Amino acid sequence: MSWREERRLDEAARAEQARRDAVAAAEVEALRTRIRVEAHQTVAAQQDQIRRRAAMDRQEARAAARQRRAVRVLALRSWASAHLVDLLIYPLALVSAVMAVPAMAEFGREIYGGITGYALFCITELGMWAFALAVQVTQRRFPDRPVWALQVGVWAFAGVAFGLNALHGLRQSWVAGVVMGVGSIAGVIAHQLVTAAPRRGRAERDEARLARRMARKIARVRRSAVRSAVAEIDRDGNARLVFAPGRYALTGRGLKPSAGESPRPSDPPAKKRRRQGRKLLADYVRDARASWSPGVEITPAWARRATGCSAGLSVKVARALREDLANQSSATLTNEREAA
Repeated sequence: MSWREERRLDEAARAEQARRDAVAAAEVEALRTRIRVEAHQTVAAQQDQIRRRAAMDRQEARAAARQRRAVRVLALRSWASAHLVDLLIYPLALVSAVMAVPAMAEFGREIYGGITGYALFCITELGMWAFALAVQVTQRRFPDRPVWALQVGVWAFAGVAFGLNALHGLRQSWVAGVVMGVGSIAGVIAHQLVTAAPRRGRAERDEARLARRMARKIARVRRSAVRSAVAEIDRDGNARLVFAPGRYALTGRGLKPSAGESPRPSDPPAKKRRRQGRKLLADYVRDARASWSPGVEITPAWARRATGCSAGLSVKVARALREDLANQSSATLTNEREAA
């Protein structure tokens, strides 16, 4: 083979290698481009998902905020509907206080001649309002609790407020005295008439009246039952009342069995029990001696368990039993010495 042939083959081989290198480089560049495109698409998809999620979160937050506002508005409307009377009365009470409190404070400063007089409205205005609100709270939280004492406090302090405000106004004229006196207690009067003592329906009044009558009659029946009850006393002196169950009618002379009813005995046995004699100290000592055995410590607690006597009598029983046993022991020793 000539050198020209070899040279031509070498050039062809170099050209083929160059072609292969170009193809490999193109493939590498295409792979890089595809990787960059896929990475860009992945990042774009993630960013789009994040944006959609953020938008959904914002929508959910706005919906939750709207729901919370709707709940608050509904609660406010419900409260206003339930306290419509309060919303009408308390502004009147506030206006009354706004007019009376500064006047009483100024009147107190003039009377006492110092800044301590500014506290006069605490006795007149705040005093009656404290009792008025106490009446309202007590009636709502404890409906069965009487509030007459608190109501007496309301009207007592209202009288004080009316009197002092009227005296303050009389320094100008009697018209001013009446206006200032009425203005000071107008709020608390409206509060007591409407809010603290709301009117009940006819059915509620009838039910309350019937409940009071039933309670009074039950109390009278129980007092009559206590008067006619018999006492049962045990051997320790403890007593309890025994009632005869049945149906009774309340009369002016007490309880009377209703028609077709007879008092049933409280104890099941129908036969009259024989009256037992009183148990003496010697009887308890004899029972304790029968229950005692050598080695047992004689204490009041043991005597009470052995004989069933009372706590006070158990001390005497234990002491008497110890003395009896000691005397018996001394007699035994004396007989043994004489025999010896």
